[in-house]
Amino acid sequence: MAAPYLTFARYIRDRYKTKAFRISVDGFLGCSGQCIYCENSYYSPPEESLEDQVLRLKAFYEKRYKARDFYLYFQKGTNTAAPAEELRSLYDRGLSILPFIGLIIGTRPDAVSPEIISLIASYASSYDVWVEFGLQSTFNETLQRVKRGHTYDDFIRALALLEGTGIKCTVHMILGLPGETREMMAESVRRLSRLPIQGIKFHHLYVLRGTELARLYESGSYTPLTYDEYKEDLIVCLENLRSDIVVHRILGEERSGRLLAPHWPMSKDEILADIRRTMARSGRFQGRLSP
Repeated sequence: MAAPYLTFARYIRDRYKTKAFRISVDGFLGCSGQCIYCENSYYSPPEESLEDQVLRLKAFYEKRYKARDFYLYFQKGTNTAAPAEELRSLYDRGLSILPFIGLIIGTRPDAVSPEIISLIASYASSYDVWVEFGLQSTFNETLQRVKRGHTYDDFIRALALLEGTGIKCTVHMILGLPGETREMMAESVRRLSRLPIQGIKFHHLYVLRGTELARLYESGSYTPLTYDEYKEDLIVCLENLRSDIVVHRILGEERSGRLLAPHWPMSKDEILADIRRTMARSGRFQGRLSP
C-alpha cells in the first residue's frame, strides 16, 4: 500500500530513479546533552572503525535488499561537535569509502556555527546533503522540562544559517513528551510547516533503564503513550504537515536492550502497515489540514 505521506523512499525514487539506503555510522563524537530520556551514560565509542561500520552495513543492505545506492548518515551523537577541520577530515574519510549519493549529518540546534555550516555546504555540489536537527518540540517549556539544553529560538537561528547553502533541513520531533498534549504536538508541526524545512522525523518517546525518565516512569510521574494514542497523535501531525515536506521516519526503534516501556504488541512493519491502512480507510493524508 502506498503511503499517504511523502516518504524518504519516494523522494529518492523521484529524484534519483533508484532505491537508496542510509548507512548509519557513529562518528565518535558523542553528545554533551543531558536529556531526561537519553542514554548518554552508556555511551562509549564503537569498537568498529568508520570503514568497518560502513562496509558491514553495505554488505547487509546488498544481501537483504539488493541495494546499489547509499547515503552516508552520521546519526548517533552530535556530529558537528568538533572544530571544522576535524569535521572535514571525518566527513571526507567517510565519503571516500563508497560512491555515496548523499550525506546526512545529525546534530543539535545549538551545535552549529557559520563556519561549520559553510563546511557542510561545500559538499552540496556533489551530494544530496541534509542536516538533521534534534529539536523534539517547539515549546520552550517542554524543552526545559526534558532538559534539552537549547531553545526553539536556537533552532530558528540554526535554520537561518542554512539559507542559500543548498543544505536541506530535517527536524526531529518526539511525540509523547512529558506535559505535551496532542494539540501542542500538532501546533509544533504547524509552526515547522511555516518554516523553510524540507524533512521531518517522528518518533515516540520510550523509556530506557537508567535514565531520569525511567525514574519518573517507575514513580508513576510519567505514562508513555499507548500505541493507539501514538497512532492518532502521529496522523494528526501528518495532516497538519505541509505536503511537500519529506517524512523520513514515523516510528522510533530501540535496540539497546534497556527498554522499560512502552511495549507494543506489533512489529515495526505491522505498525507501519496499520498506520497507512488507517489513514487510507479514513481518507486522511499528509497536508489535509495544512493551509
